[in-house]
Amino acid sequence: MSYLKSNEVLRFHKSQALQKLDAYLENLISAEDLKKKGKMDKLCYWLEDWTTFLAFESQFSPMSLRRYKRGEIIKVHLGFNVGSEEGGLHYAVVLDRDNAKSSPVVSIVPLTSVKPLTDLSKLKRGSVFLGNELFTNLSAKISSTNKHLIDELALLQQIVNQMNIGAHQDERAEVEKRIQHCQDELDFLNRMRTEIFKMKQGSIALVNQISTISKIRIYDPKTDHDILSGIKLSNEKLDMLDKEIIKRFTNM
Repeated sequence: MSYLKSNEVLRFHKSQALQKLDAYLENLISAEDLKKKGKMDKLCYWLEDWTTFLAFESQFSPMSLRRYKRGEIIKVHLGFNVGSEEGGLHYAVVLDRDNAKSSPVVSIVPLTSVKPLTDLSKLKRGSVFLGNELFTNLSAKISSTNKHLIDELALLQQIVNQMNIGAHQDERAEVEKRIQHCQDELDFLNRMRTEIFKMKQGSIALVNQISTISKIRIYDPKTDHDILSGIKLSNEKLDMLDKEIIKRFTNM
């Protein structure tokens, strides 16, 4: 049976919860172990992101996002989780066979990159090596987008240089705004290039970490123009995932 608590009771409950959280964070800060200090930092970042997500809930509409298709790669924030649950920002594979644009959730398999000491012959159960096709496909798209932006930037710069000193300020401001946008996009692509370099040795699908998440957690792609839009696993790799899912979660 539900009941309404007074504001005084709710504030007391909030105070207790925050005191408990603060004590835990202070304990991590005071520890000599650098890993614990790092854990505290990551947890605080997540608390900031989490409150942003919660505040955004009432305004969020999945219809504002693109439609996500089976096998597509998305970047999601899995949060700060307990135990061996995957957390943080992760690339992931969309599993849904027919995810409606209006659906507020999507099912995924998180991905991780092959590390220098990873023994591919001794992967944990539920892990599927996907090769480096994700790295190859993303690298190609980044290079193509980078070239397009450089060409556009050169054209815009030429337009600015040819403008008369007395040119309309609004017109000049609009071109300069587009120049800044191109420069920001180029900076983003450089960060992406550094980020995906970790995938050069290949990616691993963590089938044992299948999860259904809110689309609020999706960072990229949100529109058909974002860098991850259209990046998808091959049918061969999807078949490998299907076989592992059947093996792990059914009696077939």
